[in-house]
Amino acid sequence: MTVETAGGAGRERALTAIVAALDDEVAPLRARLVGQRAAAATGARVTLGALGAAPVALAVTGDGERNARRGLAAVLAALPVRRVIVIGVAGGLTAGLDVEALLVVERVIDETDGSLHAADAALTEAAARISGARRGVAVTAVRIADTADEKRRLFALAGARLAADGDASNLPLVVDLESSVFAAVAGRAGVPWMCLRAVSDPAAESVPALLNRSRDVGGAVRRSRVVVGLLSRPGDLRRLLALRDRVRACASRLARAAALTVEALYAAERATSAVSAAKAMPGLENEPATREA
Repeated sequence: MTVETAGGAGRERALTAIVAALDDEVAPLRARLVGQRAAAATGARVTLGALGAAPVALAVTGDGERNARRGLAAVLAALPVRRVIVIGVAGGLTAGLDVEALLVVERVIDETDGSLHAADAALTEAAARISGARRGVAVTAVRIADTADEKRRLFALAGARLAADGDASNLPLVVDLESSVFAAVAGRAGVPWMCLRAVSDPAAESVPALLNRSRDVGGAVRRSRVVVGLLSRPGDLRRLLALRDRVRACASRLARAAALTVEALYAAERATSAVSAAKAMPGLENEPATREA
């Protein structure tokens, strides 16, 4: 795969940037890309290509607040991005959200300061219609929600925050670590964004506490710390492998939803452009339709 510099990428058509924290979350989507080539963007692994005819940049930033912020900012600085689609797994906060449940996130709550980030309404509407995903709300937490009690706390926090904002929609809730960061970076850049999340661990389930203990100051899970931690808690390995398998299953659902959404958006834009071009050419709209012999 060749590496394209920012200068070369600048001559690309406007791109849809599909952004995730972890490579496992986008591996099935990367497999769908046609004409893959790497692009240089410090702080993110970026692959350019096409989904159908739609030009996209698939970016993996690394997990945690620091990596998410730096990675997406680098992508937006290096490439001509017209919209950002965030994809990835999340923990369920609302009872009844099963593993692989797919949500289009309308709003994101930042646990740190209670701020609300609203996704682009048109993109959210299109994604929900095209992918069939439910609408929902995400809470970006300061730590991994690794117990059912912690998930209940975040559920209550989100409900109170939404009620204070006059939101009585009662949409399903999920929790992640990066959505509010991605939303804030895209918002500051003036780039429309939306978010797709798939549930990897339902509300009643816990995940190994080892993951929280293995995070660095930027919020990323250090794999080396996980390995060391498993030496004293080898029983966690089975649970971590099961969680990895769920992440991979979620990634397949996310890949299909993201690809359908991107391709439909691009087709609609091409059709709109064609109509605009026809209207800009005097007399063309009155020309009789021709057919091939």
